[in-house]
This record gives sequence, structure tokens and C-alpha cells, in this order.
Amino acid sequence: MGVLEKAPAAGAVNARVLGGSAGDDDNTTTTILLAHGYGGDQSVWDYITPQLSESHRIVTFDWIFSAAAATRGDADDAPFDAEKYSSYEAFADELVSLIERMDLGPVVFVGHSMSGMVGCIASVKRPDLFRHLVLLGSSPRYLNSEDYKGGFEESEVKTLLHNIETNFKAWAHDFASVVVAGAHSAAAVAATDRYRAGLTGMRPEAALAVGRAIFLSDNRAVLGLVEVPCTVVQTNADAVVPMHVAEYMQGEMKAALEVVDCEGHVPQLMAPDLVVEVFERILGRV
Repeated sequence: MGVLEKAPAAGAVNARVLGGSAGDDDNTTTTILLAHGYGGDQSVWDYITPQLSESHRIVTFDWIFSAAAATRGDADDAPFDAEKYSSYEAFADELVSLIERMDLGPVVFVGHSMSGMVGCIASVKRPDLFRHLVLLGSSPRYLNSEDYKGGFEESEVKTLLHNIETNFKAWAHDFASVVVAGAHSAAAVAATDRYRAGLTGMRPEAALAVGRAIFLSDNRAVLGLVEVPCTVVQTNADAVVPMHVAEYMQGEMKAALEVVDCEGHVPQLMAPDLVVEVFERILGRV
């Protein structure tokens, strides 16, 4: 396993290379770049990377807002730059920078949740760096409007952001259960505990800034600009991203749609074998 030292002030940190041609210049091996979502870190992929790395080069990293980055000190003790991360643009620029620094492209990019749209924006900026986009549980807009149903009313988002700002730990504890979902099986409990640890470990100011960027953004116009081939991956019951959002993205991007037969927003924790099965099917078409 190789580790890339972070560049100063980089928002994508602690990049790691697993399997495939890690550390080599063999361009025949498919490189899969896995980007975690809000409340996670690269460990969210731990259940699927062992299988994927048997035949592919896997690269994972932590976004600067993650609990892992804060714990290691990558985030330093400076205040989180809320203005910089008030939209996905900064994340997209840092994703491009990461791919360039590591000389990875063109990659198969897997973006979970918010990172899916980050990947879309980055691919519009630099399509040459991306071979295929896999958007796992992603959404271009979470707010409902007259012509679009993102899943959340404006009042619900205002309450959510207010709770992050005023009672972060309690909000994170409850929100983790909503995000992971599923029955009260051992797998669901373990997945919820794991996601909750990442969510509560974020610095509150980072959680609020990125939460605003996510839940108040409207990136629908980006979808039609994406030229890189794309597959939308969705569970059959996601409280954060309804199925009709995935179908909307499929239509706007002329993308393929794959459904993971499980509940929740974090299937890589709930049903990793099913996720690997879907990813391998996608990779077989790339």
C-alpha cells in the first residue's frame, strides 16, 4: 500500500493506493478513485476495497472536513474555511489537483453522496482526467420545488441546519440512524455506529459549512454538461436521496442506472458484497 503525503492546504488528504499497480507506472490497470461523502472518511470503503483491489488499483482519501482529517491534524487548528467550502467548486478543484498530483487519470471515479456531484463538476472542468463516473447515492438538489422533488422541504432543511449549529452532537446521533436506515439487524447497528462515529467526529463548524453547501445547493444545470460516461447507483430505499432523483439524473445525463438491493444511503457499509457486485458489473462495461 502506498501513501501520498498531503500538499499544504490541500482539501483532499491522506491519499492511499491499494492493489493493482500501486506505485508502478503500469497504465493497463484500471484506477478506481473512491471519494467518500458527508460524515464519512475513506474508511467507509473498507468493506469493499479488499475485493476490488484484487484486480484494480484503488485510491482512497479523506476530505478535509472529515473526522479522520481532523483527528490526524490535517485540518490543523485553524478555523474551517467556511467561505471556501460554501459550494462544491473548491472540492472539485481539489479533486482535479489530487488526480494530477498522483498522475492517476483517466480514472473511474466513484463519488458517494455529495462527492458524486463534486466528481461531475470536476469532470466538466477536466474531462480528460475521468474515464467513467459512478455516482453512488448522489443528488444534484435536495430541496423540493414546483418542478422538482429533491426529497426535502425548505422548512426541513432550515431545521436540519439549525440543529447542526445549536446541538450538533444530538443531531448527528439521530441523523446517522436516518442515513444508514435498514432493520435493526447486527449489520445495520454496526453500520450506524460506524457512520455515527464519523459524523460526530467532524468539527461542528465544518459540518455546518459543508451541510449548507450540500442541502442548499442546486447543481441540476451541471448534469447536462457532463460528457464523461456515467452510471448512477442507488439503493431501493434511501431516505436522503429518493429513487426518483436517481431516475431524474439518469435521464438528464443519459446515464446507466444500477440498483443495489438494500436499504439506506450507505450501502457500502450495509451490503458491501452487493455493492462490489454492482461495481464489477459497471467495470466490465467500461
